[in-house]
Amino acid sequence: MTIDANKENQTARTKRIMGKVLLYAVLIIASLLLLFPFYVMVTTSFKTFAEATGAFTFFPKKWVVDSYNEVLFTSPLGINLPKAFLNTLIIAVPTTLVGVFVSSMSAFIFAKYKFFGRDIGFSLLLFTMMIPGAITMMPQFLIFSQMGWTDTRLPLMIPGMFGSAMCVFFMRQYIRGIPTELVESASLDGMGKFRTFVTIILPLSMPALISQFILLFIGSYNDYLGPLMYLQTRDKYTLQIMLASFQGMSATAGGRNVPNIMAGSVLSMLPLLIIYVFTQKFFISGIAVSGLKA
Repeated sequence: MTIDANKENQTARTKRIMGKVLLYAVLIIASLLLLFPFYVMVTTSFKTFAEATGAFTFFPKKWVVDSYNEVLFTSPLGINLPKAFLNTLIIAVPTTLVGVFVSSMSAFIFAKYKFFGRDIGFSLLLFTMMIPGAITMMPQFLIFSQMGWTDTRLPLMIPGMFGSAMCVFFMRQYIRGIPTELVESASLDGMGKFRTFVTIILPLSMPALISQFILLFIGSYNDYLGPLMYLQTRDKYTLQIMLASFQGMSATAGGRNVPNIMAGSVLSMLPLLIIYVFTQKFFISGIAVSGLKA
């Protein structure tokens, strides 16, 4: 019986090892398939125009940085990528900072105070997440057009500064895990709700705040449809719109300059990669927040 038990244990162990090997093999293959387009983008940005438009090669025959010099310094076809990057930051950073702060205040009230209609109000807030953005797109455009906000940054900034339902939900889940006794003690000491929020809740919620800031910033940074609808002056174009217009103008100027397009894409992706490298733990905590204390 001991021999049979050992054989069963050995068989079970072999199956577990084979299962892990198969799982890792599938994950490695999937990762390579996902990373291959990025590899092509990076290597193509270092190719010459003739090589990039010719037969595909896995490695550049001659590594050149001409495309990066043109995109960054010579502004080919009137494309000013650094200016577009600055425009993107002007929109994304203030909008995200104010939006996360306002969302956190709302989450604090929903999490730590009881008032009439609290649960109904929170349910209605979550219901807005179910409404497709395409439904509200045209009414918003008509309203902002009547207000004279077209070709300005205001339609891209003001709505986001009022907060995000998703951010309110995540922050509420996190703040509910903070001991209520701290809020009650602050109230007994004469601190108002806003001061309690700023001096107690914000410092304790910093991991969740940073994770939400990163996620919302990435969404604003990558936004294409909003700037496409509202921005008409080239000097106000964001990075995504500038890259798209670069591709179109490059195609009408005697052939699409593939290395320049790829170089612009690589440069636009670098800030997000840097943010991800230095804030991985906040991405993980941001995912974990959604599962805290329903």
